[in-house]
Amino acid sequence: MKKVLALLMVSGTVALTGCGGGSDGNSGANSASGDVAVPVPPVVVAPPPPPALAAYVGTWQPACDDQYRQRLVVALKGDGSGALEMSTYGETFATSDCSGPVQFTETTSEKITATPDGAGNIQLKLTADSPASDIRIDKVVSSLPAHTVQITGPAVTTVMLNGKPHWHINDGNGNTTDIPDTGVQTAVSGKGGFYLRGNELFTVMEKDGAYVLDMRYVKQ
Repeated sequence: MKKVLALLMVSGTVALTGCGGGSDGNSGANSASGDVAVPVPPVVVAPPPPPALAAYVGTWQPACDDQYRQRLVVALKGDGSGALEMSTYGETFATSDCSGPVQFTETTSEKITATPDGAGNIQLKLTADSPASDIRIDKVVSSLPAHTVQITGPAVTTVMLNGKPHWHINDGNGNTTDIPDTGVQTAVSGKGGFYLRGNELFTVMEKDGAYVLDMRYVKQ
């Protein structure tokens, strides 16, 4: 803006000089009585408010559940809609406290989209041994398109059983598990919501007309 205004002022000065030239002796009078150019102040445009679901962006992790823990990675969708894109990583460790290296990881080929669906007040038990609390959640409609599931890691090999592919998992303690590769899974969708308390994220889902606790995460 400053460069544009400076250019306009220079152009105006050149124009006045051209018109006021000559020998009639009036150029001084014209300059003295001419209008003074006043710079136009820049227009300040307030930035748009952040999307309603922006507070949930980040990497989240729940408590360890007997060798298993899920990571949730949340980002704003790049189309400007305010929706979220979520990726989940189910990680299984060799130890019951989820320490040490990951033995295998379960991922999906597609991301979950969470579309804003307003907000609302609900009653929810945030922990199993606590009374219900009155909280306000951001409601969403979540959808996962048709997708495949992959299991990868140092404890995993692929085998054929009864003519069908399976992931053969060795837990390192002499125990093995064979999980069938079921191929393309059908798309799924449902209603749910998010609630933030400090660095804790609570996800809820709609069940039988009410919202129930789904998961509790801590921000990483």
